[in-house]
Amino acid sequence: MDELFDKLIIRLFFTLFIILSLFLYKYAHTFMYPTTRRQIFSRFYPSKNPADTIHFFSRLLAIGIIYSQFFFFMSDGIIFALFDFFVQSIFAFATFLLSVYVIESIVLYNFDFLDEIIKKKNMSYAVISFSNVISLAIIMKTILAVSKQSIILLFLLWLFALVLLGLATKSFNVTSKLSFNKLLIQKNLSISFSYMGFIFGWTLIISSSLFHQITNVNGYVIEVVLKILLSAIIFPIFRKGIIIAFKIKDDFSSNDELDEKGQIKGPSIGYGVYEGVSFFTSCYLTTIITGHINFGTFYPVF
Repeated sequence: MDELFDKLIIRLFFTLFIILSLFLYKYAHTFMYPTTRRQIFSRFYPSKNPADTIHFFSRLLAIGIIYSQFFFFMSDGIIFALFDFFVQSIFAFATFLLSVYVIESIVLYNFDFLDEIIKKKNMSYAVISFSNVISLAIIMKTILAVSKQSIILLFLLWLFALVLLGLATKSFNVTSKLSFNKLLIQKNLSISFSYMGFIFGWTLIISSSLFHQITNVNGYVIEVVLKILLSAIIFPIFRKGIIIAFKIKDDFSSNDELDEKGQIKGPSIGYGVYEGVSFFTSCYLTTIITGHINFGTFYPVF
């Protein structure tokens, strides 16, 4: 009974420690993003600005995703467990925040947070930012699992994954018929749903490719690249198969006429959902072929 009570006390102590680390994360966020200082330290009203709410809580959800990969090892004592957790969390969140800055500089380089979120309340911008942050959190969780508490491996894998995701974001205009900048300026939600499926799909492929044991760094990099190239071959087959199987007719139309309120029309949300979900589903099915086939003794060993 005493042992159970002691474990409960220790768990509560670790809970308070994690909450303390959230405060440190908040200060680190304002250090890397000075324009959000006023927003972070003022009282937040979720119903006041829905776009700001999506943007804000994407960061909070990302924290939970990343924290879910951390472990406390009590064999060497509480102090060592706390120190180990503190060092890893600081490094992980520093690289995560830097990743968000880099990816958003690549994807949203023509747009400003204060203009789009605070002034214009652009929901499309908020959903795209949400997608980027969650994707990076999932990839960061994968990197933490593969690196196995090695700071050096964590740093190298982070650089490698960031390059892969950065290159992947550049292929959006190739896979989508939607005009990214034009529709984002118009606050058209079709582009946000299309991009969400696109970035989540690439996150699945990259995370699946990264998630295996490292025995040799060079061999690991080659295997990851080969898996991604294999995914690039398999993916279009699945996407075409989905379209044929469900008899989907591509009815894309870029209509710039004005609606009843005098606002510019654009592609419907339905088309954005079609692009996003078909891309995401195709990537999901692709990861089965690239990572879930175990040949075992199918081929004889000589």
